[in-house]
Parts: sequence; structure tokens; C-alpha cells
Amino acid sequence: MDASAVPAPEDRKLDAFVHQIVDNGHAAALSAAVVQLLRFAQQVTESPASCTADNIAGLRAAGWSDAAIHDAVQIASYFNYINRVADALGVEPEPGIPQWGRS
Repeated sequence: MDASAVPAPEDRKLDAFVHQIVDNGHAAALSAAVVQLLRFAQQVTESPASCTADNIAGLRAAGWSDAAIHDAVQIASYFNYINRVADALGVEPEPGIPQWGRS
């Protein structure tokens, strides 16, 4: 393995933080506003039809701008879309790219 493939210490720290959020986002050191946005992104993923104007109002009250809310919906929706396309077509990871979370 060449040295460029070894993550820098700050990258490993960030990776550990991302794993902590994925494993138990509620235990991560996140602000209440970020947790609320992540819960909304989860709602967009799991039951988008249940998203209401009250959800948006709550995000605004937590300090999120309309642009940030829009971006969060776009990003969550895009990842949901592209993962479904890849799953439906049986897309395999490119050779040499480790699966996220595995060394």
C-alpha cells in the first residue's frame, strides 16, 4: 500500500466521528439543531410523505435557513435515489475501493 492511501490522523478522527454518528447519532457531540436536521433527513429517507410544514417550521426555529433545509432535503433525496438505482441494477463497488467502515 502506498503512503498516499493511508489516511492522515485528522482523516481518521473524522472517520471515527462519522462512525459514531452512524452507530448512535444521539450519543455524538452534536448541537440540538444538527440533531433535529439529522432526524428530519431520516424522516425524508424513511417516510417522506410524513414531512409537514411543521417540520420545516421547527427547523427554521432551530436556526436553519430555507436554503440549508432545501440542501438537506436535496442531499438526503439524492443519496436515497442513487442507492436505489445502484441496488436495483446490482452495481458492485469499484475494485480497490474498500467498503466504508472496513479496513
